[in-house]
Amino acid sequence: MADEPTDAELDAATAGDNGTPPTGQQTATADLGDAGKRALDEERRARRKAEKELADLRKAAMSEQERAIAEAKSSALAEANKAAAPRLVRAEFKAAAAGKVDKETLDAYLEDVDLSKFVNDDGEPDVKAIEARIKRLGGGKSADFDGGARGGAARPLDMSALIRQKAGVV
Repeated sequence: MADEPTDAELDAATAGDNGTPPTGQQTATADLGDAGKRALDEERRARRKAEKELADLRKAAMSEQERAIAEAKSSALAEANKAAAPRLVRAEFKAAAAGKVDKETLDAYLEDVDLSKFVNDDGEPDVKAIEARIKRLGGGKSADFDGGARGGAARPLDMSALIRQKAGVV
């Protein structure tokens, strides 16, 4: 019994594991190669599947009243996530498009698009799909900093030059 982790330790170890690594591990996963990332994704899928099976077993062991309460909670949570998802997707689009796509183009696109297409199975915004769409909206091109014709710096004028300029005798 002493070897089993406490609930707090489990929560700390699994924090942020909704398809993304916990904050402290983000840099560690960035160092993995493609094979490592695929293996990590596969492990996470297997973990989610095991958690779902555990939840199903717990549900089967519940009394009728407990089952009704759990179903009401899960349906309320799903409804809340469904209502909040478009706002999250819109915010994710704005963050991803910052400095890449002009605001008017992005706003026009967001008015017409079904934002639920950019929500994954967990109810979270699908960042990869959003970034791909930003790229298709023109976010892949580099920013145009062309300010027009460039000339040398203006010469400082002395008082005599200013008087000649105002008199039109340049």
